[in-house]
Amino acid sequence: MKFTGEMWARTRIYETKFEFPGATLADLFQELFAQFNLRDLVLDDNDQFVFRSGVLVNGRSAKYLGGLAAPIQDGDEVIVMRPSIGAM
Repeated sequence: MKFTGEMWARTRIYETKFEFPGATLADLFQELFAQFNLRDLVLDDNDQFVFRSGVLVNGRSAKYLGGLAAPIQDGDEVIVMRPSIGAM
């Protein structure tokens, strides 16, 4: 998993590996949010991707792969993007 923009600014981690039970983006995010305070940058109160956030699975937008139900498997690359605003 890779973080860019605001995600990186909050975690100070560019890349990490996750092991988790499950096979969907929802399962991955459940584990991610348990470890990092990032939910507000990724999902809204209705569990929809937040405006300006992007999630890619192997280079393809998760929106077109089933959203949170998108299947993921061992070795998949997940990138969570949210542009930073202003200078750092």
